[in-house]
Amino acid sequence: MARVSQAELVRVLTGIVGADNLSTSRPDKVAYSADFWPRAQIWKLAGEVERYPPDCVVWPKDTAEITQILAYCHEHLIPVVPFGGGSGVCGGTVPIRGGVVIDVKRLRRVLAVDPVSLTVSAEAGINGQHIEDHLNAAGLTLGHFPSSIMCSTLGGWLAARSAGQFSSRYGKIEDMVLGLKVATPDGAVLDTAERAPGAPDWTQLIVGSEGTLGVITEAVLKVQPLPEARRLRAYRFRHLADGLKGARAVMQAGLRPIVLRLYDPFDSLMAFGKDPEQKTSPRTRPFDAIRSLLSSPSGGAHDDAPAKKVPGFLAKRLEPWSKKAKHAAITTALSAPTLLNRLAQAAPSPCLMIVGFEGPAEAIHADAIAADELLTACGGVDAGARLGESWLEHRYAVSFKQSRLYQLGAFVDTMEVATTWDRLETLYHGVRSALSPHVFIMAHFSHAYREGCSIYFTFAGYRKDAARLEQHYERVWQLATDAVVANGGTVSHHHGVGLSKMAAMPREHGEMLRVWRALKDAIDPHGVMNPGKLFPDTTEVAAGSAGGAARSMVRS
Repeated sequence: MARVSQAELVRVLTGIVGADNLSTSRPDKVAYSADFWPRAQIWKLAGEVERYPPDCVVWPKDTAEITQILAYCHEHLIPVVPFGGGSGVCGGTVPIRGGVVIDVKRLRRVLAVDPVSLTVSAEAGINGQHIEDHLNAAGLTLGHFPSSIMCSTLGGWLAARSAGQFSSRYGKIEDMVLGLKVATPDGAVLDTAERAPGAPDWTQLIVGSEGTLGVITEAVLKVQPLPEARRLRAYRFRHLADGLKGARAVMQAGLRPIVLRLYDPFDSLMAFGKDPEQKTSPRTRPFDAIRSLLSSPSGGAHDDAPAKKVPGFLAKRLEPWSKKAKHAAITTALSAPTLLNRLAQAAPSPCLMIVGFEGPAEAIHADAIAADELLTACGGVDAGARLGESWLEHRYAVSFKQSRLYQLGAFVDTMEVATTWDRLETLYHGVRSALSPHVFIMAHFSHAYREGCSIYFTFAGYRKDAARLEQHYERVWQLATDAVVANGGTVSHHHGVGLSKMAAMPREHGEMLRVWRALKDAIDPHGVMNPGKLFPDTTEVAAGSAGGAARSMVRS
């Protein structure tokens, strides 16, 4: 087949969406060449701001325009990448084969709210906070509060099987969705609510497919009445095992907390600072410096630290020197992760747990008493309401802080894994053991369920030059996913797979990948939909070079 020229591609797509809703400009190509995948940020640190630029970006206004774009791209073997908020952290929207990026943010309407059946219908490009605000005005809530709620979209949540911070009560996004409208690669529209007897559950096949089977354009979801009351509290556990035992006891007793979040000693220290009874020591100073960088808007002292009385003119002169010293201390510490992790392990800090309930006032009072009895029996010490309320107030803040480490030439990343309760502590120690020689690592346990729980690891690393930093990053992820699979966990609980975790899929899913490939071949025979994501075509794939059959048929 003759390749389509860039001019021809632009001409046809302009006829569909209009000249104002298509771009081939370099700034737009840079912006849409990656999501928030940390590896892509490392590319940018090295000066490579657009390793994988798309051929063009389009902003269709409705499902009809999307189907026309897909039909044309399907016919001419042009890769298509659906794009929502761009807040993903797994490289799920990197256009590694070029082609057309379809940004759905113009599809941003709430179509209907049914307060009787408790459902909402909305277009996939709507911002997460906007749909929640719309529901709140009607006395309702979706109950879905991911950390990225202010910069992610409904379609992105569905594509990656997102989990909100209140998932222990309301479930993940796949537990909320009732039906979808999906534009398929050949330009048809699939309404998953129109399911014939014996037909596959297309809703659950599309949810989590990360744009590899089509473009989600609309969704119908369950909603809940706004809660009458809410109560949050903190507990301290001397040992991590005691905290995990308490978390399991709460969930298996049939209680449904909105949040049940247990921090390991290192993450407790970073998230909440020192125990009030703990004095500053040489062992805790490295963590004070890192926490300081990540906790205050200026990267200066702790937000809650008392201000030192320094004359204004002198403070201005000292500030650059203070920041340079602090930054040097952090990069030096991250260059010796084994020592840093040993110091963290030796630092006296309890494991903090945040537990909360919402609903009718009488019901949450009874639930809180029952939880208190269970947690106290497992060694928990009531730490009061202040830390719980503080967590709620600042629960989105981490999304705005990680960029400071990149400014130092370091990287910070997260990995959300999950397993059953009987394997949970082994999984935690297995990943920590694998990564501790290479990166500073900490974790918390959240998204707890009756059967098991997720572990959310955060790790940071440093190398002096960007090329070595990318190699270091790749090695860390290989070790991390190897450890997860070896210890009986799943490598993705709610961030998706994208490019980041794709190489681990054959080890985790084995022969069942044949089912996926049969489904993909049936729906997307040319492999045009978001090629190179989610599952590899072979068992040996290098990140960034994987792909489906489609290659960009666009020529300059």
